[in-house]
Amino acid sequence: QNLRLYSKNLVPGNKVYGEKLIIFKGEEYREWDPFRSKLAAMVLEKPSLDFLKRDLNCLYLGASSGTTISHLSDIVYDGIIYGVEFAERSMRQLIQNTDKRKNIIPLLGNANFPESYAKSIFTPIDLVYQDIAQPNQAQIAIDNCNYYLKNNGFLILAIKSQSIDSVQKSEKIYIQEKKTIEKAGYDVIESINIHKYAANHIIITVQK
Repeated sequence: QNLRLYSKNLVPGNKVYGEKLIIFKGEEYREWDPFRSKLAAMVLEKPSLDFLKRDLNCLYLGASSGTTISHLSDIVYDGIIYGVEFAERSMRQLIQNTDKRKNIIPLLGNANFPESYAKSIFTPIDLVYQDIAQPNQAQIAIDNCNYYLKNNGFLILAIKSQSIDSVQKSEKIYIQEKKTIEKAGYDVIESINIHKYAANHIIITVQK
């Protein structure tokens, strides 16, 4: 049951956050820690991920210092990932940690204003990934998907209930956030509970 997750290293020899590197059948892989990456936590819960193709162009909102986005860059190695981060300190770390990964374009910007980084995004977007701990996180996702996401494209949204309301029960908040997404005309495909890796979090997969 103690599954370990690895992604095939796009930049052999390169570590991003001190992760373990292993060789398997002549290829180098990076250990992917579900306690440090909500996307890893989601993958371990075995949802349907048929849409995660190697040539996807992604908009990543809340790129932080580069842990999860670097693993996503291993997976969508023929695509481009635009990593939006608001905090300048995290942005400096992101640039430092991912400078060898030619499929990541770091963008300093505020995800509340999708049009503010439009000049830097020059491909249609197949996937939006969002991990932003803000009370209006669902609305941020909707605004960015309305602006950038292709029809039939996908959204992976990490929902942190404590950032929305620290008093209400998590389950109630998850239902409310899913309704917000659906009211905007999107289909919630799957809801993945990742509480054992990240307290008060679920991830939902959504299609436009």
